[in-house]
Amino acid sequence: MVYNQLKQVDNFTALKNLIAQKSWIYCENQIQEVNSFVVSNWQERLFFERLERKSQYVFDNLVVTQNDWEAVLFLLLAKNFGLNTNGVSFFKIAQSIPFSVIRKEASDLQNLEALFFGMAGLLDYDKEDTYFKDLQFRFYYLLQKYAIEKVNIESLQFFKHRPDNFPTIRLSQLASLYHQEKHLFSKITNEFSLPLLYERFAVATSEYWQTHYQFDKISPKKSKKLTKSFIDLLLINTIIPIQFAYAKNQGKEITEELIALMQSLDSEKNAILDKFKSIGISTKNAFEAQTLLQLKSEYCNKSRCLDCAIGSELLKQ
Repeated sequence: MVYNQLKQVDNFTALKNLIAQKSWIYCENQIQEVNSFVVSNWQERLFFERLERKSQYVFDNLVVTQNDWEAVLFLLLAKNFGLNTNGVSFFKIAQSIPFSVIRKEASDLQNLEALFFGMAGLLDYDKEDTYFKDLQFRFYYLLQKYAIEKVNIESLQFFKHRPDNFPTIRLSQLASLYHQEKHLFSKITNEFSLPLLYERFAVATSEYWQTHYQFDKISPKKSKKLTKSFIDLLLINTIIPIQFAYAKNQGKEITEELIALMQSLDSEKNAILDKFKSIGISTKNAFEAQTLLQLKSEYCNKSRCLDCAIGSELLKQ
């Protein structure tokens, strides 16, 4: 692909030299030299390219839910509560429960837990735990009440997580969120205040899970609230894409609000951002982190140097 680009540029030697010294990305030895004005403008473009991609996932699920924005928010939150390891399974759990049932049962936290744990297959066994037996009874009652079919979900992963990230804990926190926050979608669509968003998602597990990580195994009591870093991930991967998609659907302009919100969030941590840091490109906030992730996945990995503002600027030098 790169050599096809070579044939299309006048400065053949410049691009050839650029790609010849590739280690991790082609321009890693020169990227720090690019004018800050060029980088700043390119960052905004990269950020919204990434949001466009994420928003397409929102619109795809809107079709499935017959334009139920609340239901789509529930699906995407469930996926992100499951993190990378259990995200697909959590999404399927959320898909298996009609959101109309979530609306009706939100006033009863144990009923929500029964639905989530039951659909996850965590109530398929015999245990002596009284709370387990109660959830099990509620689950099968709710299946009959709403004529819901139980689906087979891939077994949830525990061993790859620290205890606070166990699927039992995350499912309980998700249930608490929907018990605590009625009409969540309408509350977050135009909410750009970070303190208020943190307050909205300041939920903890139910009382039972304060002394358990798994059924039948008592642990020291701990209030297991969503951490700031976990809420940041929810905002970056679910709330802001939903806000962007809804504004686009309504024909509203919220560009500045989204950038300001992202700039107020801490940068996430992952191997790609660590590698950028090692070549002198650090991130001060989530906005900058998202732009680098977009740059790496859609330009560096695909050798699109000529489509990249940074690559184009370097070739002029």
